[in-house]
Amino acid sequence: MPMGSPEPDDEDGAVESAIEWIDASSHLDVGEGLRIAYRRRGEGPAIVLLHGFPTWSYDYAIVADDLSRDHTVITLDFLGYGASDKPRNHQYSVASSADAVAAVLATEQITAAWLVVHDYGSIVAQEILDRRRRAVLPYSITGVDVLNSGIVYAAYRPTQTQRALSAPIVGALLARLVSRRTLKHAVDGVRAHPTSEAEFDELWVGIARFQGHRITDRLLGYNAERAVHHTRWETALKAWEGPLHLIWGLEDPVSGAHVLAAAQEQLPQAKITRLEGVGHFPQSEAPAAVLAALRSHLYH
Repeated sequence: MPMGSPEPDDEDGAVESAIEWIDASSHLDVGEGLRIAYRRRGEGPAIVLLHGFPTWSYDYAIVADDLSRDHTVITLDFLGYGASDKPRNHQYSVASSADAVAAVLATEQITAAWLVVHDYGSIVAQEILDRRRRAVLPYSITGVDVLNSGIVYAAYRPTQTQRALSAPIVGALLARLVSRRTLKHAVDGVRAHPTSEAEFDELWVGIARFQGHRITDRLLGYNAERAVHHTRWETALKAWEGPLHLIWGLEDPVSGAHVLAAAQEQLPQAKITRLEGVGHFPQSEAPAAVLAALRSHLYH
């Protein structure tokens, strides 16, 4: 079960399991015979929750459950993640992930949405905001909340494992060796406190589905994309004039306090919530604090 439950809305206080989460998903064809998994729940103003690497939408289990009491909440697994398809030889890209978000919103007839984004999902959000800046986005953005991510490329510090997996040839060989044990070690290395075995078991259900842990090298292709496009993406976030909130775990070695400091310089208009004693995954490490921060900002 995800950590730190903030009094879930259901009577017995239980958060659904990863299998239950997957079973409740819908699937959408996004081209080339590939399908993504997504969920819609609740009624009210729309919120889209975008996950990061190497996990999946289940990171938001507690947060989504609470927000769905008074919002329409959309969660999705990008291609290569969670319950979505994971072809080994596919060219995964930020652009196709942004396309997937647009496809889900079009299918659900949602024309305006607030983005809550983390890690890789934040890069996708920057691409979405760039499309908005170029007037080619088919829906409107009402606000943006960003959790820990490398939104300032110069300040981002990838782990040694990420660097190795991103290397040509070597990365593909290393990806074949990724196991539950090695991935738990990697995830725990960027958190303030390690996941329990039971908590990681739930995450592993989605990570390992369709042998997804074997394509981590392919998924990390976004770092090469970022090296090329980071100026365009950072410009898009700077140009965003709507509500912007940075919710940040400070004990994150990859994109913690050092990235937040750089982001504050670039984004002086942003509201800031600092989370002491929280690492790279605020939504699962400190869901109550994240919910409090979100509810202080959403649709205000």
